[in-house]
Amino acid sequence: MELREKIDRAVAAVLSRGALMRSGLSWRGIADRVSSGELIRLRNGWYVRGETWEAERPDVRHLMVMHAARSDRHGNGVFSHRSAATLHGLPVWSDWMRGERDRAVRDCLTAHLLAPIAASGSGGARSKLYRRPDGSADTVRIAGFTCTSADRTLADLAASEPFAVALSCADRLLRDEVAVGRLIDPRGVEAWRARLLALARSRAGARGVRALRALAALADPRAESPLESVSRLRSWQIGLEPELQVPVRSERGGTLYLDFLFRSVGFFGECDGKGKYFDDELRGQRTPDEVFEHERRRHNWVSGVTRMNGVRWGVREVVTVERFATHLREFGVPFPGRAVECFGPEIARFLREAR
Repeated sequence: MELREKIDRAVAAVLSRGALMRSGLSWRGIADRVSSGELIRLRNGWYVRGETWEAERPDVRHLMVMHAARSDRHGNGVFSHRSAATLHGLPVWSDWMRGERDRAVRDCLTAHLLAPIAASGSGGARSKLYRRPDGSADTVRIAGFTCTSADRTLADLAASEPFAVALSCADRLLRDEVAVGRLIDPRGVEAWRARLLALARSRAGARGVRALRALAALADPRAESPLESVSRLRSWQIGLEPELQVPVRSERGGTLYLDFLFRSVGFFGECDGKGKYFDDELRGQRTPDEVFEHERRRHNWVSGVTRMNGVRWGVREVVTVERFATHLREFGVPFPGRAVECFGPEIARFLREAR
């Protein structure tokens, strides 16, 4: 679903107290429906029907909250952090990347906004305010919302989110900027890295600067999903240096691309997200069983052509570095068990601590 469609759905779902009262509800009637769950209160005076809320994904729910916040502030607000990331289309709503369960359901009710440094208060139960002296600077307009720029949003995420989330977002931003299909502009990659390092220097001493420098070094536009991004992080953390999107001759004469090749240990790796089997858009006309059979044949073909064993994993195996290490160990994949040094000692130290 495109961002514009998500925003349209979110805006259409939000109901003001005035609209509810014009439909015949009293103050008490609204309160009773909130208590029963028939209505969800997004913030004072703004609601959504419970069944609509339950049917939507966390990013669309959060857009509802942002629309209510924008309406409540008469459009005067700069969205930041996870709210800005939602507008930039970044993957910040996967609980598994934070090693948590069901937190997104709660977190999507909180709008993240910049506030002038002199502002008082926390923003209330449904808003989180970040006080910055430059709170009005480095902003963009997206579909009628004002939010922090992509670079600044990434810097804020580096300071506020687990590194797995920030790296997934960095990969997405870099891919959108420098890649067309499998074609990548290397000069664009270097310019992007230099820009992030300059931003890190400008924020010297601030929280998240080490993570921002690490993002400048580690982001890769070849990652095609958050699962690939986090899998790459876990690989580095246990001492493997994966090659990405490695071409292999296909059974029918075309080209297959391996998610990961661990050449030094003679294994290849493939990410196996649930969407491949259960997302209608990704699956097309095939049944889950047909997709599974296709993946099995592909795996066997690659093993035969490369003369290497392969290992597959999904979300559950990369939630922590310990789980990933255990999974590879069970398949006989050898690895050093300590963070790679190929990016230098500073990044190696960071990788040892990152989650």
